[in-house]
Amino acid sequence: MIRRLVPLALLAALLSACTDDGPKRTPLPAGPTAGPDVSHQPLPSPTLPPVVNSDGCQGLIGADQVKQSTGLPVQPSQGDGAAAVAQYGQAVQTLGLNARARMCPFGSPAGDQVTVVALTFTDAAQAQKLWTTIVSLEAVGGVGEAALSDKSKTLLSRRGKAIVAVYMVVAAAPEADHLAQLRSVANAALAKA
Repeated sequence: MIRRLVPLALLAALLSACTDDGPKRTPLPAGPTAGPDVSHQPLPSPTLPPVVNSDGCQGLIGADQVKQSTGLPVQPSQGDGAAAVAQYGQAVQTLGLNARARMCPFGSPAGDQVTVVALTFTDAAQAQKLWTTIVSLEAVGGVGEAALSDKSKTLLSRRGKAIVAVYMVVAAAPEADHLAQLRSVANAALAKA
């Protein structure tokens, strides 16, 4: 910081020495070219980092499919999807598993949310190993080879070497039975997982 001040102060001194103090004197223009007194300059305000908008979904499911499956007017949510996906990949690696992760977040201005996460493992045995760690959800049918759900917000389904998780919040009725919608979204995602 001090190294910067010395050249600026020297520049200001040189510019002021070049002006004629006689009656024809014209003022120097204000601004950086006049060699401002840096001690009185306001500090720049901090700026927010640029918004990162990366695709962690990678074609797993689109907003139109989610709208059709749920009846909710959702659009893709903004954010760093690739970073979120990396966290899922790292989480399964801590269990000694290897999976390709994809995450598709959607939302509406009314507060509706649908997030679809797919983990595609290298083989069905790895998917089964993770599946056996899931507790506290009720077994349901109608999707994949196996499915677990709380029937209102969450559904996990497994088919072959893939596990798909659907998390949905319907703002108007968050605790209602949304099992049919959850199944529909999960089946659409399992087709590409």
